[in-house]
Amino acid sequence: MSPTPSEQKAHIWLRDEDRSTERRTALTPKNAKLLIENGFTVTVEKSSKRVCANEEYEAVGCSLAEPRSWVDAPKDTVILGLKELAETPDALPHRMIHFAHIYKDQTGWQKEMARFVKGEGLLYDIEFLTNENGRRVAAFGYWAGWMGAALGAFRLLERRAGRNEITKGVSPFESQEAIIDKLKALADEGEGTLPTAIVVGAKGRSGTGASECLEAIGMKVTKWDIEETRILDRRTLLSHDMMVNCVLMFGPGLLLTNKTHLAAEGTNMKVISDVSCDPFSDFNPLPIYDAPTSWEDPVIEVAKNGSGDAVEVTSIDNLPSLLPAQAAEEFSDQFVTSLLRFDDGIEWENAKAKFEEIRSKADL
Repeated sequence: MSPTPSEQKAHIWLRDEDRSTERRTALTPKNAKLLIENGFTVTVEKSSKRVCANEEYEAVGCSLAEPRSWVDAPKDTVILGLKELAETPDALPHRMIHFAHIYKDQTGWQKEMARFVKGEGLLYDIEFLTNENGRRVAAFGYWAGWMGAALGAFRLLERRAGRNEITKGVSPFESQEAIIDKLKALADEGEGTLPTAIVVGAKGRSGTGASECLEAIGMKVTKWDIEETRILDRRTLLSHDMMVNCVLMFGPGLLLTNKTHLAAEGTNMKVISDVSCDPFSDFNPLPIYDAPTSWEDPVIEVAKNGSGDAVEVTSIDNLPSLLPAQAAEEFSDQFVTSLLRFDDGIEWENAKAKFEEIRSKADL
């Protein structure tokens, strides 16, 4: 039964992601069906890379559209995505929902904000869709932490097994179990005890995922959070073989390490997985690299430690796309509750207020 005009809700347009390595989605077919049943109109751009097939959306009542046709959609259409937009068009007239990464003084934030100002559009940044307690209504944090720890552990165990040349290229995995099996097999190749790891920001979603991954392969994990970083014992921090950083910074105040610290006598750090991945921000607690690493080059050497061993960093900024099916399903199940009350809930009010705050700061 079609909804009556009084029941008609927003037109949600799920865009194809501009980034070639983005396989996740904010809206699975199951939850698109739920929106339609509750009076929303849902259009889905065809995608050759999205983990959910185009036919699955069509089967539940979504209209299909060509990739990037959202740019010509009616102004009152709500454009839904995950990651940042391509550089065109230069004016954005729609209400848009995605992770923009422009609210913490990242490089290029004013230029991106100017597109919304020019088009008179509005950004609901998913990172700032928060409830009355300030907690995000939906996040990929667990999967980012889990996958970041897995990539860091893989590189560390490679080195332990005598494979010093950095492996090129990563691609999506089918399951957590497949990754754990691969890591355990690699651990069996080396001799002696397993390396030690420290997870910073261990009590959050990302930190929980990172710790659970490392513990699943038998690594000893030190867990630090606010209490342990308030007065930082950097010598203890850098005595570990591996660090997973899951701290999300919104202002200055935390420096985990720099290249001078890493080179100091007694430093044992070999691999750093920077799950938070904010190298363009002035608040970055790991100023040891200049840009995220990529699927093609997931690990880079940034320094030498106190023993002369390489210190390597992995910092991919869409880690959950390496486990796209599980990550997308969990995120969409969290997020659909908020989409069902678009744009009438406190999370939408909070995100709009944040947009207005940053737009004012940009002085455009």
